[in-house]
Amino acid sequence: MAVRFANSMITGEKLSPPAEQLVTRFQQLMALATRSGFRVDGQPLAHALLCEDALARMEQWVFNEVALTSLSEKATRIEFIVEGPLPPELLRESPLKRETIFRQTIGYELCKACRLCIEICPKDVYEDDGFGRPDRWDRRAEECTGPECGQCVSICPEQTIHLDLANPAFRSTIFILLENPFAHAAAAVAAEEDFYVANPLETGKPLTLKGELNPVDLLDCHRVLNESAFYPVFEINGTAQHLVDSRAPEEDLARWARENHRHPQYVLAAVRLLYQHLSKINGLKEGKYAVHILVHRIMDEIIHGEVDVERPGGLALLKHITKEAYLPEHFFGAKRRPIGGLLPTGTSAAWKTPYGERVPVYVRLEKCLGPECGLCVTHCPEGGGGETAAVRMVPRVPLGTIPALVRGMKVYLLNLSDAHAISADLEDLTGRRPFEFAVNTDYCKSCGTCMACCPHGVIDGAVRSFDLRERVE
Repeated sequence: MAVRFANSMITGEKLSPPAEQLVTRFQQLMALATRSGFRVDGQPLAHALLCEDALARMEQWVFNEVALTSLSEKATRIEFIVEGPLPPELLRESPLKRETIFRQTIGYELCKACRLCIEICPKDVYEDDGFGRPDRWDRRAEECTGPECGQCVSICPEQTIHLDLANPAFRSTIFILLENPFAHAAAAVAAEEDFYVANPLETGKPLTLKGELNPVDLLDCHRVLNESAFYPVFEINGTAQHLVDSRAPEEDLARWARENHRHPQYVLAAVRLLYQHLSKINGLKEGKYAVHILVHRIMDEIIHGEVDVERPGGLALLKHITKEAYLPEHFFGAKRRPIGGLLPTGTSAAWKTPYGERVPVYVRLEKCLGPECGLCVTHCPEGGGGETAAVRMVPRVPLGTIPALVRGMKVYLLNLSDAHAISADLEDLTGRRPFEFAVNTDYCKSCGTCMACCPHGVIDGAVRSFDLRERVE
């Protein structure tokens, strides 16, 4: 059973289904819970992670007549969740994301068509009906976080908006935290998380291609180059972009050629020539390379100069051109940071920024929606979510419970590992602070974007201070 999970995580193989006997027992448990009046969500996840140990614990601790009778006094909804890395097929968006939890009731006979509720909603729930009122039917009601936000209710001058729970089952939920068999397998694999940030001391390492490059298939080439940390950077319409991230590289290169008055056919030929011989060039570094230097010089000095790259002299010229195109960024030069890099540690307030000297302080976290909003993290120019981001959200409870907590619901947690032995060991998370924010003032630009974009006034500013003794020591 462990091999089934390990192969999927390490080799990328599709997860094999659990044994038919386990599936039958699991379905019987779900049927028992339904007959007992429970709504059970997250069943596809639990089904995929089925193993004998997990199923035995479910039968012993939760899904039996005695335990369900006891649990029904606390909630009528159960949801399976898991922490840690999962294979791609288990990361699809949950159907719960599209389910309406709160219903917006509007007294249209009193509505003044002021559009205030439409404008203030941080989740864009309401659509204008063409007369300044929120449309009766066209809404993104599944995005509403209810009274914990309540901006539309508080701003309505006629007090005609009310938020009600659409399904009483969501009022209280028992979350069953499954043991993640993929976590141990993933620990042995070099992680490439979405928000991974490279250590600045690790930039410029020797380049090692992690696969063969097929110049005919640019998308496959870029997959290999991205994994190998070779990042050609080009500019289209004044915006710097990573060529390896392009979904249509031929089309983007043609656009670049038109903007730079070069023939698209020769531009594509120059890129393919580079990729064809890149594995033969030694001494290159990981990092960014300027496409305009590479393409212009390869076209002018090699293609139009009719230089044979198969010969040692031609390959030496290509190596020289490629090295000349390297973009040295002494601070955070990896692709995982914004193009252009960051300001040196501790100098953001003093150099290059006219914004001021105030850094964010999260003083009203009880009003914060965390990942249900996340504007302060996603709008931060020095963001990215990693250890060296200016603003980083740090969860204090399992991530799967946060949506319910920020909506003000009752939340109970049962860990199917050895942490909880019986259903009576339910951990009551209701009212607990689900997350906090770590602000790294070394990387903060003091631009004030996080304070300006916060829809709930959670963030205040504090004057930055430098302790030079700390720098010296």
